[in-house]
Amino acid sequence: MSSKSSSVNQEYTQALRTKSYEDMCTKVQSQIRRTSIRRTLSSPSPSTNAHYMVHLSESLLEPGQETLTKMIKALNFHRLLVGYFEASSEACDMCELLLRGIYQTRTNYQRIRRAIKLSRLVFEDPSHAEEQSRLICQELSAFASLTNPLSAIAQVQLPRMHDNHVALFRQLMSKCRQMRRRMKLARACKGVRGLGLIVSSSLISTTSLVLTSFRIGMCNRKVKSIRSSSCPEKSLSTEGVSAQLDVAAKGVFILINDMDTISRWVGRLYDEVEHGRSRAGMAVRNYMKKGEIVREVAKEFDVHNACFLGQLEELEEHIYLCLLTMNRSR
Repeated sequence: MSSKSSSVNQEYTQALRTKSYEDMCTKVQSQIRRTSIRRTLSSPSPSTNAHYMVHLSESLLEPGQETLTKMIKALNFHRLLVGYFEASSEACDMCELLLRGIYQTRTNYQRIRRAIKLSRLVFEDPSHAEEQSRLICQELSAFASLTNPLSAIAQVQLPRMHDNHVALFRQLMSKCRQMRRRMKLARACKGVRGLGLIVSSSLISTTSLVLTSFRIGMCNRKVKSIRSSSCPEKSLSTEGVSAQLDVAAKGVFILINDMDTISRWVGRLYDEVEHGRSRAGMAVRNYMKKGEIVREVAKEFDVHNACFLGQLEELEEHIYLCLLTMNRSR
């Protein structure tokens, strides 16, 4: 069991060291910082925020939405294949929201860092404990008043997206089975027609066989000339669509597993943030009765803060890997 776990960890580490992964990290992080600064400076409207999201999504997805739209029109994709591209686009948008949520969570926790730093100063120099406690209370109060950046994503958006992806996967699997049955039946019918011709030919006389063979030969040449322009293309088209839908089904299956893993991770971190906000709010409410309680809560944050920030980083890494997987599937 330990060797298997070690192997998985090695593969995970290798994936994080690839150039494509590093490029993805650099691109996303720079754009999130850039758009966050623009929004802070200009205080844009919701429509402007939507523009930023579309721009980020367009830069991450391969092929881009504009190119994909042209391909869908030109190649007449099956509706379920179009549904797969839409599902991966939706998942990419969700990853963007999560990355922004992670970035904002780190920003919010700067309040906790300052509270922790102040509590350490009190430990080193107790003579300023009262003033430091007041400052700690201010930081904890500010943190408790901040909205949890993972709230809407964890409680509403991820569960709804999961249901949509599962429904699409079932449709794809049903369609793939249906198309495989049709192709199998078509091959069987073709074999039966050939066998019937052989059996019927063996029952006629030699003279009739010669005449019949001659007529069949003439007919076959005409039929082949017709089929050469229709049947092979139709068969190839059916097999091609079936293969595409099969790949799409596998892509959706992987997407479901990846997003489910992310969803569980986000749920745990959401609960952790809510617990921290609750503890900070409780300390602020009781500060007047018991001044040292804010220092005690700050010490609790000090014990768990590194672990929490590490989990945020691991979630961020997994989101980048999920984005890479999506691009490869597309």
